[in-house]
Amino acid sequence: MNPKIIKKAEEIERAKARIAELQALLPALEREKTSMENTEIVRVVRSANVAPGELSAFLASIKNNRPFGRTQEDTDSEDN
Repeated sequence: MNPKIIKKAEEIERAKARIAELQALLPALEREKTSMENTEIVRVVRSANVAPGELSAFLASIKNNRPFGRTQEDTDSEDN
C-alpha cells in the first residue's frame, strides 16, 4: 500500500483517539465550570447581605420584567 495512505490512516486514528479522550474529559470540565459559577453566585449573594425574601422578590421582579420593589398593581395603575 502507498506509504502516504498508511501515514494518513495513522493520523486519522490518532485524531480519533484524541477526540475520544477529549469527549471523555468534557463532562467533568462542564461540571467543574458549573460548580465554580454556583460558588461565585453564592459569594455575590452573601456579600450583598440580602435577606432570602428580598432575594426571592428581586429574582421574581427580573423574571416578570418589572423594576425591583414595584408590584404588579403599581405597574397596572401606571398603564391607566
